Amino acid sequence: MSWLIATGTIAASAAMIGEARLGPRDPQTSDPSSWWGILPSTPPSDTDRGVLAATAAVAVILLCLSWLLLLTRALRHTLPPRAAAIAALAWATPFALGPPLFSRDVYAYAAQGELARHGLDPATHGVSALLARGPTGEIFVAAVDPRWRETHAPYGGLGVGVERLAATLGDLFGAGPAGAIAALRVVAVLSTAALVLLALRLLRARCPAHGAGSRLAVVLVLLAANPFVIIHLIGGSHLDALAAALLAGALVADQARRATTGTGRALDTGRALSLAALAMVLACLAGSVKATAFLGAGWLLFAHLRDARRVRAAAAVLGTDLIAGSAALLAAMAAGGFGPTWISALATSGTLETGVAPASMLATGLAASAGLVGLDVADGTVLDATRALTLALAGLIVVWLALRTWPHPRPRDGLAVLGYGGMAVALGSPVVYPWYLALSVPFLAVLVALDRADPPPHRAGPVVWLVVVTSVWLCAATLSPLAATWRLLGRAGPLPVVAAVAVAALLGGMALAAAGWPRWSGAHTRRR
Repeated sequence: MSWLIATGTIAASAAMIGEARLGPRDPQTSDPSSWWGILPSTPPSDTDRGVLAATAAVAVILLCLSWLLLLTRALRHTLPPRAAAIAALAWATPFALGPPLFSRDVYAYAAQGELARHGLDPATHGVSALLARGPTGEIFVAAVDPRWRETHAPYGGLGVGVERLAATLGDLFGAGPAGAIAALRVVAVLSTAALVLLALRLLRARCPAHGAGSRLAVVLVLLAANPFVIIHLIGGSHLDALAAALLAGALVADQARRATTGTGRALDTGRALSLAALAMVLACLAGSVKATAFLGAGWLLFAHLRDARRVRAAAAVLGTDLIAGSAALLAAMAAGGFGPTWISALATSGTLETGVAPASMLATGLAASAGLVGLDVADGTVLDATRALTLALAGLIVVWLALRTWPHPRPRDGLAVLGYGGMAVALGSPVVYPWYLALSVPFLAVLVALDRADPPPHRAGPVVWLVVVTSVWLCAATLSPLAATWRLLGRAGPLPVVAAVAVAALLGGMALAAAGWPRWSGAHTRRR
């Protein structure tokens, strides 16, 4: 087990260093600090870029492989929770200490926070407006991907409030953009830790004493040690971690509400109403960070009305939920300092296209099929249609998941709706990024752990495959920009290529050792 943890730690460190030393991929972009000397002060040569890109890509793949091996042990009930926690902590540490990686969104967060600090609404102003604020504003803008310098932020009041707080702290301590980035990294790490703890709380609320340890290990591996969590929520410092933690907190509060009523079908006590209101507040706050988290608020309103036995109780819970949700949204807008202007900016992310989005893949296939039969498809027409289709399908899945709980409510209903429904919303979005999984994987992980009662220990259920395939698939998709850089090795002759292959072989051998392959082979020989 120690070999497996060590292999993942080496892979995480190599991925962090390799990606960081590449520096900004766009020559028009610059980093606001060297991040303790990890980020390069000058662009690396083509040969160095090729080696670094190869190292980062192989290391991420190895980290995913290490995670799969760790998950195999957890599903076979042979992984202690302590070992799972140590692995997650060891693998996450390099990304927590290193600079933002595999996405420059956090630099946009910091610039949007600086906009808000100066009284400019990020939902109506691009970060390029900071250029009029002097040298410090120029540093903020230079760190943002050029594609996002003129766009408007689609984040709600609490999201903007967090960004503004980070920029304020950076200015207060004289660290400027670098300080704002560091503050946002702290928010991401703390939010991820809270998300894991809340997921474990959700598990303990429904977990019998028998097999509790193995169930905890499953949640820790599927969530805390998941490469998308480590690389993108922590390493990329995405606000999705905060939204997911708030949503998990909402579900914890709602579980407590159900516990106060015994059967879960009564909402006429003061304590139950208070817990229902708390759950709605947390869900709406999550939505004010990431709009897709409003799925949680919609589910809670539905579940509370479903669980009300009488019309009077239904009216009481409806009024309570609406008041609590409205108060949360008003508080979030106060924190951001602006009104609900972000609603008009929700289409910002859809201005780009990610090839891994199901809508994009479907559009590509349909356009190719139309071309084979001689049809001329206008640019963007098919993509618009497939995006509308996948969004509609995601909505239908969410509605179906909710309605099927009406006749026979169960304690796991919220986990299923937010888990499966959240995954449907993430994959049905016009664009898909790995951090979008934050609003579904935590709840699916708890479902997997709850189902690990007495299944065959060698068999993974469909929920496990859903989490594994989407996590690895989307993490691998973020490596595609490295491919062009990796090809730079070809210009430098055979030596760097041989070195890269040797490193890959060494890391692969370590993975086999971590998997226990030599030991299994020897045992097989002895049995013969």
